[in-house]
Amino acid sequence: METQSKPQIEIQAVYMDPDPQVTVLWVSRHRPLAKQIMDLKEKLGRIKVVQVSGPVPNAEYVIELARKFNAKIIVPVLPMSFIARLAELAPKHGITVLYARMNVVAQVSSVEEAEKLVKEAPDRRTMTTYSDGTIKIHEFEKFEKVLKVFILTEPW
Repeated sequence: METQSKPQIEIQAVYMDPDPQVTVLWVSRHRPLAKQIMDLKEKLGRIKVVQVSGPVPNAEYVIELARKFNAKIIVPVLPMSFIARLAELAPKHGITVLYARMNVVAQVSSVEEAEKLVKEAPDRRTMTTYSDGTIKIHEFEKFEKVLKVFILTEPW
């Protein structure tokens, strides 16, 4: 019987100023963009960014990692339901959750075209390939503090 191994969670420091004042837990498969690092430094001073990449099991796990690394900021690139739970838990531990506001600047079908668009502003652009073959180019705008995530519905 063949067993498949589960994808591993990778944790590594991806940016560190000398004598950092604040640790940021970056939960994403994508490394932070240069503009994102710059914006964090402008608000927080000297920082250390620890990236968590891979399938994290739940929000409680992310909170425990933040506590382990003494992170006061979490930047999650995760499903909204996950971010909603983080927004509930984080304040109880003195942690702030930030949302990286990204705007779609283009949608293309070729990698070459996508790479060209990213190279126009590599400090703030990234690309994401979707299962249907389309590629979206996202550009970082700003960070926003997550206070609450909810879904408002009505009967139909």
